[in-house]
Amino acid sequence: MVAHTADGLGGNAEKAVADEDALFPVPDGLELAEAAALFDDGATAIGLAENAAIKPGEWVLVEAAGGGVGSLLVQLARAAGARVIGAARGERKRELVLSLGAELAVDYSESGWREQVLAATDGRGPDLVFDGIGGTIGREAFELTARGGRFSVHGASSGAPSEIDQAEAERRGVTVIGLDQLFGFAATARPRKERALSQAAAGLLTPTIGQTFPLEHAADAHAAMQNRQVIGKTLLQVQPGA
Repeated sequence: MVAHTADGLGGNAEKAVADEDALFPVPDGLELAEAAALFDDGATAIGLAENAAIKPGEWVLVEAAGGGVGSLLVQLARAAGARVIGAARGERKRELVLSLGAELAVDYSESGWREQVLAATDGRGPDLVFDGIGGTIGREAFELTARGGRFSVHGASSGAPSEIDQAEAERRGVTVIGLDQLFGFAATARPRKERALSQAAAGLLTPTIGQTFPLEHAADAHAAMQNRQVIGKTLLQVQPGA
């Protein structure tokens, strides 16, 4: 079983209390660690993909494509028939993005990444951008978005949300799907969580577990995430019998 704690606050512990109706069975064929890695991010990624209405053949740019949500969005976009460009920091994350089916993986921490995106899309830019970084990178990605495209915001890992000029968006016909889309996800999360788990059990969706730390090294895990040294999801493991 996987679940959120009853108080909803989270934390690191060997044992926790959860409401019975909040429990989700882990399907056959799926490991508990995989279910834990997919539990929240899978539901979020499916909701974002549905809201953005990914179309076959269009170009999709996924920011932070080496992260938990981003790596799932790459897979969902590919499954919908889109052509995917993943933006990620560092060679290790770029290799992961390519292994998940992206046609191109660019390093947004290096100059020239925007030119690579434009070249891949014949100068048009991506039809859809999933913005999980915000800040300067998000703004630059918005400027790349094709006329008539969509710009979907779901995060600000840079520390600041993307600043979108609404007048510019209207002039270019770009539909901005704002961060407030996440506010409505909680009420409809259960069926998306179940779908994410069942798709993973069927081999249609693969969570990326980049690193696992024992519970007593939780501080190291948090430091690695804060320093952006991780890929995919980071898990804490409780020793058997604890």
